[in-house]
Amino acid sequence: MRSNQENHNEDLEALQKKVADLEKQLKYQEMRADAYETMIDIAEKKFNIPIRKKAGAKQ
Repeated sequence: MRSNQENHNEDLEALQKKVADLEKQLKYQEMRADAYETMIDIAEKKFNIPIRKKAGAKQ
């Protein structure tokens, strides 16, 4: 049988790996959001049309 300390160390390593994976996913999603924002900014300037909804607009 494994000792309680070994189980604790394995759990800790698994959690650290999960945190690292989640941080990597977060960074990717933040870069993706920035790319979309930039794409919308360029499209609005180039085609001179509003793409984003204005606050308080009726739907």
